Amino acid sequence: MKVLLYVNQEKILDESLNKAIISACEKIGVDYQIVEKADLTGNIVADTFVCVGGDGTILSTAQFAGENNIPILGINAGKVGFLTEFEGDEVEKALSELVSGNLKIDERINMEVTFKGEKYHALNDVVIQRIYRENVSRMILNVKVDIDGNFVDQIAGDGIIVSTPTGSTAYSLSAGGAILAPGIQAFSMTPLSAHSLHNRPVIFSADSVCEAEIVGEVSACVFLDGKLIGVLDEGEKISIKKAKYNTVFLRKNDSNFYNRLIEKLKRNK
Repeated sequence: MKVLLYVNQEKILDESLNKAIISACEKIGVDYQIVEKADLTGNIVADTFVCVGGDGTILSTAQFAGENNIPILGINAGKVGFLTEFEGDEVEKALSELVSGNLKIDERINMEVTFKGEKYHALNDVVIQRIYRENVSRMILNVKVDIDGNFVDQIAGDGIIVSTPTGSTAYSLSAGGAILAPGIQAFSMTPLSAHSLHNRPVIFSADSVCEAEIVGEVSACVFLDGKLIGVLDEGEKISIKKAKYNTVFLRKNDSNFYNRLIEKLKRNK
């Protein structure tokens, strides 16, 4: 078994965790290769991607793992760690369960986003949000949303969030969106601070194509998994559909999404 070991050093406040991970690999007999962010490009063959960090670390490396069809085993060194499976003090247990084959697969869909002629991918969400500028007096952003070429709504407010089931428990949830169970093949569109009571979250098939367009002389920032990728101007469209690959996580056999939801959201208080 070949394991790629990626540790977000910005999250490791105690150097002993680094030593514990290496020690556990050698004790259990794991064939590991330490990789850095710069190494996560191209085609790499491995059995597991052990990722140590927080949810942001997982999101920043998920595309690499997904495109190379390598399952992710997440070890939490962040605050909430909703996407990770084991805590920092469970390193040896995590690797033992991995080698013993006692972990189950949790497969998550991704989004493919076409923006200004470029293609991007997101595991969590796409956020289109108005820009706050001193020289712009207009306070409302109008976003026209189509699904499969059919007009859905024109959202007047701060913008919209289009999320996967994975991202439904992130920003979308804070904005009043629905929680989608991981196995559902669907996306959600959640308005941000809508100025109309009829604007509500919309759940739609992951096999559909969602397009969003800015209406009016106002621009919007576009974020993918929390990362700014550019500005959407009037008349420009952004297209969102299901990606060709999934992201696979390894979970404990007794792992339960709903228990995790309650536990992690309490921790985030």
